[in-house]
Amino acid sequence: MQQQVGQAARDAGMSPNEYIQNSAAPAEHLQALAAALDRLENDFGNWQTAWGEINRFQRINGDIVQPFSDDEPSLPVGFHSGRWGSLASFGARNYPGTVRRYGTSGNSFVAVVEFGDRVRALAVTAGGESGDPASPHFNDQAELYSSGTLRPVHYYPEEIDANAQETYNPGGR
Repeated sequence: MQQQVGQAARDAGMSPNEYIQNSAAPAEHLQALAAALDRLENDFGNWQTAWGEINRFQRINGDIVQPFSDDEPSLPVGFHSGRWGSLASFGARNYPGTVRRYGTSGNSFVAVVEFGDRVRALAVTAGGESGDPASPHFNDQAELYSSGTLRPVHYYPEEIDANAQETYNPGGR
């Protein structure tokens, strides 16, 4: 079915999504729905599968290109592609040997900033601030990101001083 829609879309000079939305016949819509139900049942055992079981965040090591695996720990993500209007965008797809979809594109961070007498901000970073798996900051924000929970951003010197884990003073001054 997917190949048929893809070819029909190419023949019409449209993306597959445009074709399905604007040109597909009702029978094609039903075929696509049946194919999606079959895939969910084959991959997950039930078509009533929570999106978070399918759409996952996984950071196994510090490699730029991650080796995704359904057998390794991962977290559910409720975000989806920015193509569908999601401001907190999470682009995920299947990888060789996986049933779940793992994200590799989208927002590297999400922030909300309030401008007033004092700037106040909340944010979260996908994964963590470090690329070193040995660092405590390699994956320390993954659960916050997964749940859409934002943490305070320390902006003013007194906030930074109160929350710094360590400081560096170049030249010892």
